Amino acid sequence: MRVLVVEDDPLLCDVLRDFLRELGHEPVVTHCAEDALTSMGLELPDAVLLDIYLPGISGLDFLQLQTTRESRIPIVAISGMAAESQARECVQLGAVDFLPKPVELERLREVLTCLEPHAGRPSPSAHRNERRRAPRAAVAVPVRVVENGGTEWEATSVDLSTVGVKLRSSRAVNPGRAAKLSFALPDGDGALEVSAMLVRSDGRGYAFDFVSPTDDQLGRLREFVQRGGAGPARAVEAHFRVLRAISRALSLSLDVDQMLRIALDALTRVTGHEISSLHLLSDDRRTLRLLADRGLSAELRMANRVLAVGQGVIGRVVVTGETVHVTNVAASAELPPAERAVVEREGIRGFVCVPLQSRGRILGVLSLARRTSEPFSDVEIALLEAAANQISLALDNARLYSETRSQLDELKQTETQRAEGERLSTIGKLMAGLVHEINNPLTVILGQAELVMTELADSTRGRERVRIILQETSRAARLLQRVLQLGRPQPSERRPCALEDQVQWVLEAKRHELDRAGIRVVTEFSPIPSVYADQDQLRQVLFNLVQNAHQAMAKHPGPRVLTLRTTEADGRVRVEVRDTGPGIPPELLPRVFDAFFTTKPAGEGTGLGLWMSYSIVEQHQGRLGCESRPDGGATFVVELPYRKGPS
Repeated sequence: MRVLVVEDDPLLCDVLRDFLRELGHEPVVTHCAEDALTSMGLELPDAVLLDIYLPGISGLDFLQLQTTRESRIPIVAISGMAAESQARECVQLGAVDFLPKPVELERLREVLTCLEPHAGRPSPSAHRNERRRAPRAAVAVPVRVVENGGTEWEATSVDLSTVGVKLRSSRAVNPGRAAKLSFALPDGDGALEVSAMLVRSDGRGYAFDFVSPTDDQLGRLREFVQRGGAGPARAVEAHFRVLRAISRALSLSLDVDQMLRIALDALTRVTGHEISSLHLLSDDRRTLRLLADRGLSAELRMANRVLAVGQGVIGRVVVTGETVHVTNVAASAELPPAERAVVEREGIRGFVCVPLQSRGRILGVLSLARRTSEPFSDVEIALLEAAANQISLALDNARLYSETRSQLDELKQTETQRAEGERLSTIGKLMAGLVHEINNPLTVILGQAELVMTELADSTRGRERVRIILQETSRAARLLQRVLQLGRPQPSERRPCALEDQVQWVLEAKRHELDRAGIRVVTEFSPIPSVYADQDQLRQVLFNLVQNAHQAMAKHPGPRVLTLRTTEADGRVRVEVRDTGPGIPPELLPRVFDAFFTTKPAGEGTGLGLWMSYSIVEQHQGRLGCESRPDGGATFVVELPYRKGPS
């Protein structure tokens, strides 16, 4: 292969010259774009290695020259600036590949190997004659284009022969010269891959010539072209093989999105259609929502994103439950003007809408379209209806699976709650017994300590030690009483309560301690309804929250502000208790309401206050939440429903 090297670095030129010779190629070295143009005028190379940064005409300018473009020679760009933006620009200007410096010779060898099949191709005029003589057919099959530079895009064939193909894409592309085309032929035997070169692109599509196809590739192309040129008849046996493939694919997944993607991909092989869409009915059964599609342009996708039931061709299928086949959809009176304009621009002709039904219920609509004038045959429509039935059954199975899974999750949650309730009941009974047994020796200790206190009137040190014993023993007794309350909750006495009054009561009880700790109290009370609650329990909750805020700020540097706010929304009243303390680490937030969990130092907290508060609020059909603010501090929110008590 004759390779033209355009590089201004003499040392790199020597390396490339030797490497190309080792591979069996014929290197031609030039040091600027001007000399390269002169060399090309004498004899066209089979490929070009082009440095981007050259004296005089740059590599980017060279790519844009009309002489370069008309020669259609594969050009590999080389640059010392390994930037993605520059690589993209080179490929957009026509380079088949981009290699950064320092050039990896193994990578260069791979690129040249890909370019070798394009060397020595016939002249354009000879190839045009061959193209005219080759049998052709106006067939539409999906094609995946993979360019040598790695870019991939989807297209549809509109004219196929054994020497080349014309493609049309739903989006604007700027294809490179060399590519590999993968045809999804509807013969049930997998895709057909052929190397190709772009020979022409215009507003009507992209024309590719096949490069050195094998005998097997030629045989499959010839067979398909002959079958496509024979009219709408199809190999029904092959279609049913694909239909069975759809059934197998759908049985492998209960994920709706994956299932629909599999179904539309498989339907491509059934009819060779270009455009497909699948709409599902909304829960209120008033609209259809686009859930999956193939080949829709951005404009068509937006126009079909949400459709009203009963309007347009697709909407009518939901009402009638019958298949609709339109040979020229642009002429349909049911098509809204805006959609008709899009359809005409896209060149869409044939259109089929098949209802998705299961157990007498309409689930949605499957729609197929093609740009060719060939109408959908009765055999094709029957196959599409069979496929729609399979998709409907799979959708219904997915729905049943989802409902069963939800019920199972709820059952597991209920079982977990029941087991937790039994465990707490057992713990409560155990606690009650322990409290009873421990209270007896505590009573003895307290009594003896008080007696000793009266006998140590003259011993200051001894009285202090006894005072500590009394203080800690009393604290242990109070803790046991709280544990006993958890095991045997007292009857709740509920009546209308004004939350603002309960907040004021707690603040008054804590005022001396808050003042001594230098904590400024801010209250923001909005007019709110009363709640039906146990006043003592409500005060206990608010007291615990204010006490925790006090302890969080007592040793924390910086401003110490306690804010209490009452609001009302959505049938609930809220009390916010906000502090400016250190806050709660995010990883500990999920555990703050767990029993015996505390963030306080050892000996300063039991871990039962918030747990009890959470239980009390929950018993009042309310919610207790907590959040730690990024700027520091924590906020606890009590939400309670306001409603009348029992009549």
